[in-house]
Amino acid sequence: MKRIQYRTAVLTVILSISVLFSACGNAAKADDNNAENDNAKLETAKDDIDVISANVSESAFVGTTIDASTAFSDRDLSGAYEVSDCEKITLSDAGSSSYAKGVSIDGSTITITKEGDYILNGSLRDGMVIVDVDKTEKVQLVLNGVDICSASSAAIYIKQADKVFITLADDTKNLLSNGGEFVPIDDNNIDAVIFSKEDLTLNGTGNLTITSPVGHGVVSKDDLVVTGGNYNITASSHGFAGKDSVAVAGGNFDIQAGKDGIHSANDDDTEKGWVYIENGTFALNVESDGISAVNEIFIAGGDIAINKSYEGLEARIINITGGKIAVTSEDDGLNATDKRNTSTDNNIRTEPSETELLNMKSDNTGDNFFRRGGKMAGDTQQGANINISGGVIYINAEGDGIDSNGYLTVSGGEIYVTGPSNGGNGALDYGIEASISGGVVVAAGQSGMAQNFGSDSTQCAMLINLDKQQKAGTDIVLLDSNRTELVAWTMEKAYNSVVISCPGIVEGGSYTVKMGDTETEVTTEGTIYGEGGGFGQHGGRPNFKNGEKPEGAPNFGNGERPKGAPDLGNGERPEGAPDLGNGERPEGAPDLGNGERPEGAPDLGNGERPEGAPDLGNGGRPEGATDLENGERPEGASDLGNGEKPEAASDAENGEKPE
Repeated sequence: MKRIQYRTAVLTVILSISVLFSACGNAAKADDNNAENDNAKLETAKDDIDVISANVSESAFVGTTIDASTAFSDRDLSGAYEVSDCEKITLSDAGSSSYAKGVSIDGSTITITKEGDYILNGSLRDGMVIVDVDKTEKVQLVLNGVDICSASSAAIYIKQADKVFITLADDTKNLLSNGGEFVPIDDNNIDAVIFSKEDLTLNGTGNLTITSPVGHGVVSKDDLVVTGGNYNITASSHGFAGKDSVAVAGGNFDIQAGKDGIHSANDDDTEKGWVYIENGTFALNVESDGISAVNEIFIAGGDIAINKSYEGLEARIINITGGKIAVTSEDDGLNATDKRNTSTDNNIRTEPSETELLNMKSDNTGDNFFRRGGKMAGDTQQGANINISGGVIYINAEGDGIDSNGYLTVSGGEIYVTGPSNGGNGALDYGIEASISGGVVVAAGQSGMAQNFGSDSTQCAMLINLDKQQKAGTDIVLLDSNRTELVAWTMEKAYNSVVISCPGIVEGGSYTVKMGDTETEVTTEGTIYGEGGGFGQHGGRPNFKNGEKPEGAPNFGNGERPKGAPDLGNGERPEGAPDLGNGERPEGAPDLGNGERPEGAPDLGNGERPEGAPDLGNGGRPEGATDLENGERPEGASDLGNGEKPEAASDAENGEKPE
């Protein structure tokens, strides 16, 4: 790792994706060694994002919708149980057994019907555990080395309860899986290996491997809480999903998902659908979003490596107050967008398709044209916010690095953005306003859609755009007037634009920005140096010399016209131009009678001259005119004798006219 005073190398963490869609009979054998490998994988992810933190603020954004103080109960956090107080359930294909009065066994289906603590061990090749107790009762399931596969449903199904705790016993390996289909067994749409209609908490210190070839890993139709344990999740859909919320206080997570790694959405209640992460280690390899919430994502801590995603974090509000976050994304790294509903009252707009987006980006007319170098006009949402006050964040995005349809606020932490290699996206992109008051930001990418922080900022920021592309793997270095290094960072893609902000930049200071092999001298006359738009260092118009044209502008020959311009014949007028007859004047032009003059023109009497014109007496000449005597000719004029004609003039006979 390179030295950092705000210096580091961009994280590129790539964990191999091996999705096991095994049948139940092979689940135990296929996953037997997974738990042993989990810790090694997660420790590697932690090592890869180990950085030196600077200027991390402890304050949280006051606009959060999440009350973190109520996210975890004491029982959520403890994971405690007394073995002697637990009812025992032994699972077996030959015949499961339990002496508990609150347990009924029907073949390979075990149903818990009374409140209490239950400890389970054993295996079922095709079976399930169902919790169906009174709505006021709580149940704790202690997994003490189980291997449960359900060929056509959930391995654990929480049908009814007040709340259920699934605790992973110390030093145990537990495997849960589905065989490749979900067949309805009641009115509920069971579509996960652990499926709960009620509040669900996962805790403990053991290991749990979940394989879901056609559905989700873990689903709660209420609140989902995780406070401990080691999880290896392979799912064709979401890894973890909580309809009302997902709250994580700790644990190690290796998630490979066909959709989102962690997901929360409630279409019926716009205040719900949030994700809160207080701690934990995450290695996410997903096809959609690493972490997605329809309302808010709040990250207060943890080591989060989103190694593969379409978008890294997506929510209406994204609050980051701590932790270490590394995102690799095909599109946006962080994306604040309001998808709660389609009401225009909430400033919501329907997301365009990829084809529509490409068409809009190539169409420079109407509301589809981009504003301020980034967001399209009309593509703004008052409720969308990204607020960063702490943590260390690395983003490697092929879309926008940080994209807010509303506001972007930075007051602390460190942010390093490896922006897109295409000109249609920017390292920073916001719809309404962006401001910075603290922290470190280095965001590099392409100048075409580059945006700087706005005028509400109280910490200086600079945007430098270059005409020349800089090579991938070159350093971006900020030096003060004493050549002291303030920021140094290695950009892993080709680039020609960078936004830099750090506490060492002050108004009136002189700085040198080194981008690859190019150095730019900067004097910060105000808080913000450089604006977006892709036209050089200051964001203004290019300085074209006489006759030069912008790069890519067409070269028209004599008489040629731009594509689409009408071909007007002699005397024709453009469509909509008035047809003026002889002597007619355009509407609004003054009607001047004979001898009248336009308003303000001087009234000159006979022989008078305009003010400043020379007074030439009879025979006088203007200053500098040659004084020619009678018969003299101007210098250079040919001396033609009587009847001679100028050179090249035709020899016309009497009465003939020249050719």
